[in-house]
Amino acid sequence: MHDHLKDAADAAGLTDAQLAAIRRRIADPKRPTGFEQAVLDEMERRRLSPRS
Repeated sequence: MHDHLKDAADAAGLTDAQLAAIRRRIADPKRPTGFEQAVLDEMERRRLSPRS
């Protein structure tokens, strides 16, 4: 079973620059992994643009 809360906590601990770097490396934006989705959610929560 996938631990979405752990992914969210891990993403929350990243800097804005780290989140942006991970966002740029997402291979399939239409089907992000659990951690990638947590990164996207954290970027939205921080109101960061996808190109940050």
